[in-house]
Amino acid sequence: MRKALVILCCISLVLPTTLNAATGTTALPDGIDLNLLLSDNDMFDPNGLSRAGLTNFLRSKGTLADARLPDIDGIVKPAPEIIWRVAQSYKINPKYLLVLIQKEQSLVEDRSPSSDQLDWAAGYGVCDSCSKNDPSIQEFKGFASQIEWAAKQHREKYLIQLLSRGLTIGGQGIGRTVNIDGVPVTPANHATAMLYSYTPHIRGNVNLWNIWKRWFSAKFPEGSVVRSLETDTTYLIRFGTKRPFASPAVLASMTNESKVLEAHDRDLANYSDGDPLKFPTYSLLREPSGKIYLLTSDSKRHIETMVAFKKFGFNEDEIVDVEKNDLDSYPEGTAITQATEFPQGVLMKAKGSSGVWYVEDGKRHALVDAVFISLYFRGRRILNVSKNELDKYEEGEKYALHDGELVKSADDPSVYVIENGLRRPILSGEVFEKVGWKWKNIVTVPDRVLSIHQLGEPFRVRTEQQLAAGD
Repeated sequence: MRKALVILCCISLVLPTTLNAATGTTALPDGIDLNLLLSDNDMFDPNGLSRAGLTNFLRSKGTLADARLPDIDGIVKPAPEIIWRVAQSYKINPKYLLVLIQKEQSLVEDRSPSSDQLDWAAGYGVCDSCSKNDPSIQEFKGFASQIEWAAKQHREKYLIQLLSRGLTIGGQGIGRTVNIDGVPVTPANHATAMLYSYTPHIRGNVNLWNIWKRWFSAKFPEGSVVRSLETDTTYLIRFGTKRPFASPAVLASMTNESKVLEAHDRDLANYSDGDPLKFPTYSLLREPSGKIYLLTSDSKRHIETMVAFKKFGFNEDEIVDVEKNDLDSYPEGTAITQATEFPQGVLMKAKGSSGVWYVEDGKRHALVDAVFISLYFRGRRILNVSKNELDKYEEGEKYALHDGELVKSADDPSVYVIENGLRRPILSGEVFEKVGWKWKNIVTVPDRVLSIHQLGEPFRVRTEQQLAAGD
């Protein structure tokens, strides 16, 4: 029997930053450490969010996911593509860039941002006493230019200054105490020194910390399904939001009941409320305009014609009429046309071969082990086709474990949780039981399955004592 020291744990609500009008000082939220605002990995991990995860995150928060803006080459592109390009070019965490533009211009959560907000997205080049019309800063104007220059400032200026002489141009460095707004601050790492160099005020950096904690430092990993012990409501956790399942049927279509975690409301309070999940995966939904959509696990897909509808054997009796706002929270996926192949996915293998593939929308993804069939495709028929038939589908990435899966190797007792496609080590039984995971849900998989997933940061849960100490 496995034993773990039980310590009560809860997530503290992050209080908004307030300004004391009498003293001019900023009231600090519980748990903040002004000397260690973010880790270096928080700022410089380019894989902190996947490309698809970046788009989905933006879509879950506001309208920036669908904005199309000129990149620095003059070509109009989706805003997430611009952010992703900059993150990969400068090896900056996409999460950090999102938090930065939210802190500076509220761009992520503002549903109708102005052109001025977009033009000065990262606040680069604009000081408190500067005019945005100053001719000397016009080269920094524009959404893409702002993201580009902000990333360049962190990676190619601040970091180089810190590595070469221990201080940024603003005088911040590891272990060097500086006075900011009357508060002595001693940065404990490069990221914190850079934050105070970019924004030399307490209030702005506390706001950034608040946003980061609200979005990215909650208790449960992405993709977790959690039931409230007080209300018996079950939620899907994604991007700092908890979305309630409207019915047991919807829940059953997305996860196994045995994998549902249980938690107190205090542990769920740090998540904002999202729209209810009303319909099971692969539902056929018709909005008032007459458009019919196939609902997948992560998007809504418009079925463009009734010819396409009938091609895939969909039944008109299964169409559910909904209001437009019932579909608004689902991102728009690739439309389903007569040329689409297997919109609901299919298992396929070549005759005479033991290898099984998952085929969807013209791509085949290798199932490198039978564990995938038992986990995600139990009872699904496998089509036997000729090798030539299988080879006509473009080979995509290997099929991967789903977010929230608990796995270990047969040769190693280390346990991991899959989050945003990364394999995150769970360092102790105490952490495991504090989250509410069940030992029986750990799946033993071959190393070839584990190797599909890049190793991520260890999964940690902050205790009440750590929160009080600001750790």
